[in-house]
Amino acid sequence: MRPLLALLLILPSLSFAQSRLGADDAAILQEGLAVTADAFVLPAYAAQEAAATNLRDQLDAYCTGDGDIAVVHTAFADVFLTWQRSSIVQVGPITEAEGPMRVQLWPDPKGFARRAVRTALAAEDPALVAPDGLDGRSIALTNLTALETLIYDPLPVQSYACDLATAIAAFQADLAAHLVAAWTPGSAFRGEYDTAISGNPRYPNVDTLVREFLAGAIVYVDRLRKFKLLRGLGEATGEARPERTEARRSGLGLPSIETSFRTLADFYETPFGLFDVAPDIGGSMEYYVLGETARSIADTIAIDPRPLDEIVAEDGTSASELRRFADLVLYQESFLKSGFSGSIGLTTGFTAADGD
Repeated sequence: MRPLLALLLILPSLSFAQSRLGADDAAILQEGLAVTADAFVLPAYAAQEAAATNLRDQLDAYCTGDGDIAVVHTAFADVFLTWQRSSIVQVGPITEAEGPMRVQLWPDPKGFARRAVRTALAAEDPALVAPDGLDGRSIALTNLTALETLIYDPLPVQSYACDLATAIAAFQADLAAHLVAAWTPGSAFRGEYDTAISGNPRYPNVDTLVREFLAGAIVYVDRLRKFKLLRGLGEATGEARPERTEARRSGLGLPSIETSFRTLADFYETPFGLFDVAPDIGGSMEYYVLGETARSIADTIAIDPRPLDEIVAEDGTSASELRRFADLVLYQESFLKSGFSGSIGLTTGFTAADGD
């Protein structure tokens, strides 16, 4: 009975490990995934690391009396928007620990980030602002929402608040550097990622890796529609609540939406990336139309110079247009949930977005 019991226990894992893709099709997708990693993911994280490092340096200069807060704000915008691009990648090391909330805790309806900042400023614990002092601390204090709170309040030079802001920027720079290292060819993670076709403990087959990529993108577009757009706009005229929009203090709410749409276009249309090679095995060409639609929306949004909360407060023509864009995101979600995977013979399975 024991051998039979052991066989029954391992059968589910054996079934899971068996790819639904033929060898040739799996090889094409594996190559597309490798190109996506090198041409989209790694540059996105590298840009995030460079922006976070610059923000750390600008804060360090400002806090010692040799900088300009306007330059700090510009550097913060660079970090914030590079994250809006790289956050479409919810594969691998970014999903560890508390996941993407380590970078941006939003929505934050209970004000955890603001409360964490207030508590830290009241305590003035020197350990927090020491080198690596934020490692292992609450994500409510180490993320970009907390940093926005600090640098858009009066920030006296040579103050504990200034040192704390610099420490958070340093934490973000270190985190981004870790992500860059993990996605660089030759790393342990890239070894698993690049050998999904032959199976390994993390990825028993290419199917698993494709599903993981799609699941992350589904969460990304779900957040774009439900949070970045409709959380403040509401579903219809008269339901707008500007205080619920993203990044109000920095005025980055509308650029965040623009960046998200542009990111979708670039993600889909990465030459010889995952979506671009899929038609070679019968995959849907819809990605191109969706990508161009997303790019057109981004271009339209870029024309409006007003802050998002002002547009939402007015609740006029521009707000209605943004609601229409939110409706169009449903086509992106449908493609990622079933259109793409179905065209290559896969199912995406349950994702975090499905239960919302």
